[in-house]
Amino acid sequence: MGANVLIIEDEAAIVDFVVDNLRQDDHQTQSATSVREALVQLRRTRPDIVLVDIGLPDGSGLDIIRSVRGGEAGDPGVGIILLTARAEEQDRLRGFARGADDYVTKPFSYPELLARIAALHARLVRSTSHDVICVGALRVDVSARRASVDGQAIGLPAKEFELLVALARDPERVFEKTDLLERVWGYRNSRTTRTLDSHASRLRRRLEDASPGSRFIINRWGVGYALVAGV
Repeated sequence: MGANVLIIEDEAAIVDFVVDNLRQDDHQTQSATSVREALVQLRRTRPDIVLVDIGLPDGSGLDIIRSVRGGEAGDPGVGIILLTARAEEQDRLRGFARGADDYVTKPFSYPELLARIAALHARLVRSTSHDVICVGALRVDVSARRASVDGQAIGLPAKEFELLVALARDPERVFEKTDLLERVWGYRNSRTTRTLDSHASRLRRRLEDASPGSRFIINRWGVGYALVAGV
């Protein structure tokens, strides 16, 4: 089954091209051309994937991501791909820091964009199962892709949510970095990558912001990470 994709882009030619091709490849599509329209669409519908441009007529796509991940607009666990002409490293880092799952620069190859949508959608589907995990004040609803601490919702990008689920399924266990990289990212023999450390750091901050004074993600230096009950 294809994904339900919301395209947030103000260039009509790009919207028409992406919509036409995604529909031919069995995906459902919706579109918005501004921040205001996008926020309405996100609250009204439940897309699986959002393609969002940074530069929009009435604001920044980064503000949309912040609203989504903060639980103010739609499902905080939706997959988000930035689709933008801004190719500088700092722009990419800002996008990932706000909660984007992937980044595609314009001009783009449609087959590459399609592959990235399919890969992100597959990761979201794989991480979905019908159970709820509770660790202290932390509650992870895997099927709904929602997490909360003391009832306060926490918006998480796809990879951070998958990392949280992996840790929450066996709380207190210290997972080796290589194990987590393979479970969540499919990496093997990637001891030097900083991908895990950066995602774990952002996940830790989000959890601690929701419950000041508590610690949930523990880093055992030289070994890996564990989830504890908010000590």
